[in-house]
Amino acid sequence: MDSSIIATFLNKKLFGSNIEVTKFSSLSELNDNCVVFCKKYSVDLAKVLNEHKVILAIVTPEYEGKIDCSYIISENPRLDYLRVIKEFFVEHKDQINAIHPTAVIEDGAKLGECVYIGANCYIGKNVIIGDRTHINPNVVIVGDTVIGTDCFIKSGVVIGQSGFGFEINENGIPEHFPHVGKIGIGSNVYIGANTAIDRGTLGSTIIHDNVKIDNLVHIAHNDVIGENSFVIAGAILGGGVEIGKNCWVAPNVSIKQQTRVGDNALVGLGAVVLKDVDNNTVVVGNPAKILKK
Repeated sequence: MDSSIIATFLNKKLFGSNIEVTKFSSLSELNDNCVVFCKKYSVDLAKVLNEHKVILAIVTPEYEGKIDCSYIISENPRLDYLRVIKEFFVEHKDQINAIHPTAVIEDGAKLGECVYIGANCYIGKNVIIGDRTHINPNVVIVGDTVIGTDCFIKSGVVIGQSGFGFEINENGIPEHFPHVGKIGIGSNVYIGANTAIDRGTLGSTIIHDNVKIDNLVHIAHNDVIGENSFVIAGAILGGGVEIGKNCWVAPNVSIKQQTRVGDNALVGLGAVVLKDVDNNTVVVGNPAKILKK
């Protein structure tokens, strides 16, 4: 396609020649007729771009007038670049209901329009799945679980099974506390591979809209994760944890049960959170301490 088509799609001005764009590329593998992005300005990156005349670069405003290739000015080049890839280079298939023949969908489960369920999945009788949600192979969803629209669930995820709760009886033997609560997962939620989300003990475990959960995350009973928050690989949330809106929980973080992380907070790599974290705060370390407010 012509670079002018990409500029029009992004609703931005094209600087330089209207070249043909046939592929996308990283900065380290530049070749003719590709589209690339630079999310920050440097003289060295400008030199790299100037070694290639027949490319389209999506760049920050600092590059204007300093590069010879075709380019588009963007306040967020990485975001616009991913939009270009999705629009022009990722194969688009019409969304249809597609249930793999090896998937088990129990009577009573309710599926929305254009839901995809991959091989060897199990969907329990009380599960509700919203429109256009995509579920990869080998996923288990049980219990009173509601999943919203446009979600993406990777392989190995287990949603809705009982959490880990025991009481010691009169004979010193642990007895399992029955978890009879629910799970509510909002829309546009991403859940990474081999993540476990336990149902509530009596109330609900809630994942709000636009939450992004990485691989190998444990979300215990009655946890609440606020809108637009990220929970990254290996994180462990104890029971009753509340994560606010727009938070970042870094890899391998552990958060003690019944602890709250406030809105816009950042919990640093490997932190062990033993007490509440205020809004707009950065905490790091073991035990987690305030780095910045």
